[in-house]
Amino acid sequence: MKRILFKLLLFAGVSVLLLALLASSAVADPLGTAFTYQGRLNDGGSPANGSYDITFTLHDAATGNGVIAGPLTNNAVSMTNGLFTVSLDFGGGVFTGNALWLELGVRTNGSNSFTTLSPRQPILPTPYALYASNSATALTAGSAATVVNGVVTTGTYANPAWISSLAGTKISGNIGGNAVGFSGSLVGDVTGTQGATVVSSVGGQSAANVAAGASAANTATSANTANTIVKRDASGNFSAGTITANLSGNAATATTASTLAIPPGMALIPAGSFTMGDTLDGLTDAVPVSVTVSAFYMDVNLESYSQWQSVYFWATNQGYGFRNLDAGRAANNPVQSVDWYDCVKWCNARSQQAGKTPVYYTDAGLTQVYTNGETDAVYVNWTPKGYRLPTEAEWEKAARGGLSGLRFPWGNIISENLANYYGLTASYTFDLGPNGYNVAFTNGVQPYTSPAGYFAPNGYGLYDMVGNLAEWCWDWYGTPYAGGSDPRGPTSGTVRVIRGTGWNISAGYGRTAHRADLGPAGINSNVGFRTVLIP
Repeated sequence: MKRILFKLLLFAGVSVLLLALLASSAVADPLGTAFTYQGRLNDGGSPANGSYDITFTLHDAATGNGVIAGPLTNNAVSMTNGLFTVSLDFGGGVFTGNALWLELGVRTNGSNSFTTLSPRQPILPTPYALYASNSATALTAGSAATVVNGVVTTGTYANPAWISSLAGTKISGNIGGNAVGFSGSLVGDVTGTQGATVVSSVGGQSAANVAAGASAANTATSANTANTIVKRDASGNFSAGTITANLSGNAATATTASTLAIPPGMALIPAGSFTMGDTLDGLTDAVPVSVTVSAFYMDVNLESYSQWQSVYFWATNQGYGFRNLDAGRAANNPVQSVDWYDCVKWCNARSQQAGKTPVYYTDAGLTQVYTNGETDAVYVNWTPKGYRLPTEAEWEKAARGGLSGLRFPWGNIISENLANYYGLTASYTFDLGPNGYNVAFTNGVQPYTSPAGYFAPNGYGLYDMVGNLAEWCWDWYGTPYAGGSDPRGPTSGTVRVIRGTGWNISAGYGRTAHRADLGPAGINSNVGFRTVLIP
């Protein structure tokens, strides 16, 4: 089954957000070559409405004329609030496992010429994973049975009714021997080896969110390790692609499934290398370097006012002391005007409230949890799985959302349809404005922050990595910053790094490579934070 995820394309005031591309068929039928393509079109910075013609062409490289298939033309595609769906069929023999890039052309229905979207987007396989939990009864090992849409047709079970009790699950093939295929959300125990397994969700998380999480499970296992989750590509090689699971009896326990369980309200930022810094505008303190970052979870939203208060009131009854009075426009808006010291102590309190090990201490022996006062002698235990501020490198990796070389998480221009910031179109050619505060949030009194999830997320599912509030990072500010693996900034300094831009700050500060700083005791209505966890 082909399942392909696309990112964001921009061109000359028109943008298309490619949501998902997948092929599907009835469970018991052979899989064809046609698939459904869903997208979102912005025309002039606003969601498109009306009728458009779209062409689709597959290429063998990001540039050049190496056409593999197409163009396919879909005329008079209906757009409603930018959303559209079309059916595509490039025919057999196209998706062979080789690298492919998709190029789109768009025109208003009936106009003379197509506008080509740039850059082309690589077609990437999105891994899926199988989640099995324990059931009261399991299928008898070695006793193959054929099941179609949850109905046992042949074979022997310890309890034939068990498979039919899996709500929402459709299964075909042989269970207990070698399974042919699955679809849906699977729970319970399965015997035998399930080959070419594709499952739509894991513990309630979407397959896209699970994709990078599979890397963590795969790191500790090999293709020949029994009862674990590993990855296999379309050619059968255990590297990247769909998830294949070998689950025997009750062996599919939390040791495998929990590896892929993403904490609620967080997204997995996959491990990998990226170019950190500015490649477009010549920012002198953001000279590009290659950085490798380990996998981590990050809050999908800035810490909200209500979330801050829930931890704050618990902490103050547990001996914690905070300098600043909390502030926020509304419960679902981000907390702001909190200094670096209070954010670090709040991270420790959140960890302890959740039963996790705190990260920050006031002694080198890591025995005195940082709970009070304002001290720069903060020691970090990087190994426990408690909440902490992101490093500057982690923040930029997360903000880019998997894209590289772009000014913002979605492309190279910005408008107030994409983020909450202060427009200054005369100062930045890439700022489409309009000028001034984002009028969607100017009712009432300042700060003009926006609620969580108002704007579209980036490629990792993170909201407001640009706009709304700038964010505290762990690092002392210094230049140049270090490359290499998991850099954590200078060992000392006078100001801490903040990244991103706020509701009252211009778009120039919102570039993913832009760096700013603030004294750790500083408070500002344009500054908030979010936390990370180690998987």
